Amino acid sequence: MSVDSKNVKASLDKHILADGFDPVMDMEKSHGSWLVDERDGTEYLDMFSMFASGAVGYNHPDIIAKRDRLAISAQNKPTLSDIYNVFYAEFLETFSRSAIPEYLPHVFFIEGGSLAVENALKVAFDWKVRKNIRSGKGKKGSKIIHFNQAFHGRSGYTLSLTN
Repeated sequence: MSVDSKNVKASLDKHILADGFDPVMDMEKSHGSWLVDERDGTEYLDMFSMFASGAVGYNHPDIIAKRDRLAISAQNKPTLSDIYNVFYAEFLETFSRSAIPEYLPHVFFIEGGSLAVENALKVAFDWKVRKNIRSGKGKKGSKIIHFNQAFHGRSGYTLSLTN
């Protein structure tokens, strides 16, 4: 099955709420901070980086150089909390040299912003309840504050925060 770039929105509209931006991203020609519309070649300066998940830009040469390793990882998608591999260990060794301070040696990786927000909420609830129990206040502590008219994600907890 092949879909022409001029028919992408119509094709998607049959199955999802396709109310996103108008350009159809050219996955091969988009580069750096420039999103290329596959329909006509128009280049758009990306001002949102795919909600910050594309911080290094499109088709970054260092990412392209690792294409084979990335493809193997994507193809197999191991559960890294339970099954380990050399790629993961090499990544953590590199990451620890530049992003993990000695006083916080442990990290927890999660797949995406919504799940990160959900896990942060779970940690906050657990911390507050344990603090309250230690101080004799019982199991209270399941309320949180959040911004109004803000996007927090598209998963269970995060949808309840997003209005």
